[in-house]
Amino acid sequence: MDDDADKRATHGQYLILPKPSWELLLPPITVEEWFERSGYDEWPLPVEKDLCDVKKEFSDLYCTEDEMLAKFIEGIEISMEPYDVVEKQVEQLEEKLKKYSELLLEDRESVHKRDSSLSFIPASFCMGGSSNAEIIENVRSRKPMELPEVTQTGGRAKIVQYALFPGFDEWELTPLPRQIESPHILNKVTQGLTIEDCYMKAWKKYFFSQGSVALLQDIFWWVLMDRFCPNSREQDRLYNRISDSYVSLFLGIEEKYKDFFFSLYPEALAQALYSAFCNVYTNSIKDFDDDFKTYICNITSEWICGSRPKPLCWKHWPYHLLQPSKLSIDHEPSKAGFKLSSQESQVEDQPTTPLLFETPKAVTDSHPIGAGPKFERVQFNIFGRSPLVSHYLDARHLGHDVPGQRLVARTQVDTVGAEHPTYREILHQTKKVYKQLEVEHKRAVTMCEQDRRRVTRRYQKEIEELKLIKKELMKHKNEVKGLSEKIVEYQNSDMYEPGLSSDFVLEPYINYYREVLKEKKKKEQMEMIPEDV
Repeated sequence: MDDDADKRATHGQYLILPKPSWELLLPPITVEEWFERSGYDEWPLPVEKDLCDVKKEFSDLYCTEDEMLAKFIEGIEISMEPYDVVEKQVEQLEEKLKKYSELLLEDRESVHKRDSSLSFIPASFCMGGSSNAEIIENVRSRKPMELPEVTQTGGRAKIVQYALFPGFDEWELTPLPRQIESPHILNKVTQGLTIEDCYMKAWKKYFFSQGSVALLQDIFWWVLMDRFCPNSREQDRLYNRISDSYVSLFLGIEEKYKDFFFSLYPEALAQALYSAFCNVYTNSIKDFDDDFKTYICNITSEWICGSRPKPLCWKHWPYHLLQPSKLSIDHEPSKAGFKLSSQESQVEDQPTTPLLFETPKAVTDSHPIGAGPKFERVQFNIFGRSPLVSHYLDARHLGHDVPGQRLVARTQVDTVGAEHPTYREILHQTKKVYKQLEVEHKRAVTMCEQDRRRVTRRYQKEIEELKLIKKELMKHKNEVKGLSEKIVEYQNSDMYEPGLSSDFVLEPYINYYREVLKEKKKKEQMEMIPEDV
């Protein structure tokens, strides 16, 4: 049986049991047993090394903060190799960029040689059997040029008096200063217009075209030189290109849209010019006043339509779109003769929110006081052309075989009368002055009443005082007799004049008895005070 058990234990079928001859070693139960088995005779163990030896061996751990920082800096080694690799890669990219940019961008000299025979007449417009390419394809927008140092230092770039024209380029348009984009200006103008949906697509197509952009930028520089930095030679060159751009724009518009487009285009172009000046020269907003707006409206309308626009058409412009968003200025014209605030110029009875089933009352404009506008009769040629078209044809010696003139009489406004003050403003101002006078009158009445009461109290006080003096004086009959004799002598003397009082005779006695009464009052007050106090 024992042999079989050993075999089974050998094959791993059962656990191996300890034999009686084996010694079983149990784990220590107490600390003393553990010390005894581990061979530790004493605890804690004696220190084998001195602390000074440890500091010497581990000097990096036992040091001050400054010493540790110095060792840390000495142990750092910065390799410049990665920086050199990046620099080489940047140089390689620059060489590649230069190589490929030369393939994409044309040299200006080569363009001049190739297009030296081009004109600004569009290809669809032929005269004398010669066809030409469209102006807008040849005139490309120029990259922003560096203006002189005068216009780039500090805030001078935003002041129109320091503005300078960069120079005319026959083949490239001069961009607006300070990187102002023309399409952005035209988009703001479009947002402020009221256009039917059926015409909006056509309006955007032609108003945002390259011909319209060319007109805006060239007229901007022409107006700048005409108003602030005159240069007749550059203005003539710009005017030539303005006429070419206008003819190209005019011939590129479909016939069914021309009447609609050019009925709005002159005023829209004037708004775009005003917005461009305000956004470029933000520190010169005050220079772009009512006269300036009238000037650009007359320029655009006379050049495009051949006649002046409606007076004061700029009063209804959407200034919140045309001007920079951070600016807020008063757009109301100056009111000569009256200093009326913005609240006074409004209607006295402000319209409120209408209640249910209540129709709001229509507010009519008030007529200005004084003379109205002056009119004049002028002649208008119904077979004539706009100045830009006439200049374009005259420059090419064309258009002489046109029908004769046909003049008609036309009435237009010569001078606009003063719009302010109006009758409503005068009435409002009068009511305000009346209220102020009424307040001042009440204040004066109150002050007079206070003075009257003060004088009355003083008079009563003096009457009582005189009664006491009279009573005190009557106690001394001899003095009364002497005083009476002095008054009689004064009336019989040459110094006496009818109407004059004899106060100088009575004044010494009055002052004397006044002092006597004061002394009596003091004594009475002293007697009323208790002795303990």
